[in-house]
Amino acid sequence: METNLANQFLAKRTNGIRSSVIREILKITVKDSEFLSFAGGLPNPNLLDENLLLKATEETIRSYSRVAFQYGDSAGYESLRKRIQLEFLDFPVHSHSIFITHGSQQGLDLLGKLFLDENTNLLLEEPVYLGALQAFSPYRPNMIPLPMESDGPNLLELEKILSEEKIRCFYTNPSYQNPSTITWSLEKRKVVASLLDQYEVIIFEDEAYKYLDFKGVVYPSLSSFRERLDLTFVLGSFSKIISPGFRLGWVVVPELYQKIFTNAKQGNDLNTNQFSQVVMDLLLSYLDWKEHLSKIQSYYVKQKEHLVDLLKFHLPEVRFEEPKGGMFLWTEYPNVTEKDMMEGIMDKKVVMVPGNEFRLVGKDSAFFRMNYSFLPSFEMEEGVKRIVSVYRDIIT
Repeated sequence: METNLANQFLAKRTNGIRSSVIREILKITVKDSEFLSFAGGLPNPNLLDENLLLKATEETIRSYSRVAFQYGDSAGYESLRKRIQLEFLDFPVHSHSIFITHGSQQGLDLLGKLFLDENTNLLLEEPVYLGALQAFSPYRPNMIPLPMESDGPNLLELEKILSEEKIRCFYTNPSYQNPSTITWSLEKRKVVASLLDQYEVIIFEDEAYKYLDFKGVVYPSLSSFRERLDLTFVLGSFSKIISPGFRLGWVVVPELYQKIFTNAKQGNDLNTNQFSQVVMDLLLSYLDWKEHLSKIQSYYVKQKEHLVDLLKFHLPEVRFEEPKGGMFLWTEYPNVTEKDMMEGIMDKKVVMVPGNEFRLVGKDSAFFRMNYSFLPSFEMEEGVKRIVSVYRDIIT
């Protein structure tokens, strides 16, 4: 009754708002500490130097309070924008093109608000980041899946789609993709950039995992190969390389769209958390950046190898491609359904994210995204053993 009453007044676009199973799972695991979670894309908090964070926070309060405790520029704290320009971007851009957002998620929502409507053809990787589906769905675009291969998109399918459909925008996560872990080859980045220029397609390039290569490789952005930078938006985030608690990301916005992007952002939040921006800027100035990234990469590769070894030993039936970086394994559990597995593992107090949450059209096969960055080794092993017991019970 209450739902029907609410629907009398809600806007039609609210029918397209998706829930986040990841957020719902996180609520459960926070309430019940006995749960072991492979679900969230959680960075390991022990990898951030607490002394440097304390130093940056104290300095913000002591020397920058007049700035940090006030409203700020809607585009973001200028010093932090310049730092992003110099240290995180690989194509020519002025600092005024960089907008600081409340995580890259706010950037996705703002781009959806500006460029998507019911008549817009939006191209998405298959599978695709759940947060992008949440951000874009309320604007009711026509979402078209792009088949992927181990080194990036299927180029024949991409060219076919571009030639037959009027694609307005393409959202992609080309490095250690969430959830599939696919990383595009250099060759495909160049070819796709040329095709997008040819067909005049706006790109939303999500670089959230760019610096999490296990060997320290930093792939050039797809956008760095484009000629049409006026059709190029690049999103980045500090959530995976520093801490998600800051809720800080950024969007590179072409000059043509900077005024309307500012207006949309002002209607959304006036300005991004000023205190967090100042602390982040100071923290980055104190960090030995290469050493910090090396510490993350070294730890995550060990975590990945531990999870891989556990699955190969305890559950060799599970299929997956080992990632080159990032925070996830994209695993397929044969001869079971996602529903049966989820019900079983929840009873055993362990969680993963079911693969159909990342798809435009559900599949019968049972895929799960498994995070390896957060759980300590002994809890990871216990979690895998619980998953194995559920799997064995279902197939026998």
